[in-house]
Amino acid sequence: MIPDAELVRRTIAEGTHHFGPLVQRHSDYVFGLNMRLTSGNRALAEDITQQAFLNAFTYIKSYDRNRDFKHWLAGIAVNCFKDAIKKENTYVTSAEQLEGFHTPDAQINREFVELIKPLNMQERALVILRFVYEFKVDEIAELMQLNSGTVKSKLSRATQKLKSNEK
Repeated sequence: MIPDAELVRRTIAEGTHHFGPLVQRHSDYVFGLNMRLTSGNRALAEDITQQAFLNAFTYIKSYDRNRDFKHWLAGIAVNCFKDAIKKENTYVTSAEQLEGFHTPDAQINREFVELIKPLNMQERALVILRFVYEFKVDEIAELMQLNSGTVKSKLSRATQKLKSNEK
């Protein structure tokens, strides 16, 4: 398998047809992230995923090959999510939107949607990146353009909010 950094290099140097394997390799990951960020709104997650790959292609020359491509792409997806929410105001938190969710156990996903429901957009993104996708605090800080200390305190507040909602 050709490494992501090499496919990026080839995309820049040899042509756009090398970007296709990157899309194929990471589309489920980005779509899954967006499904969680949108609490299962499939249409919005699909739109954000498409926009994330368009933006990644547009800004491919700014990719630092010393970084993990998947994390760079996740940062773009999170920013596209924020932009979509601001522009369209179509965010839906309903568990019914999970119909057709592409992971094997839809019940777990409904429970997850209900669990994170009390969180605001930023808290949701932080919790998902940290606890579902296992990003390090410093990586999240870079993606979200926050200080590491701020990420830690916001994660702490978010987890406290989740714990108090369990009762």
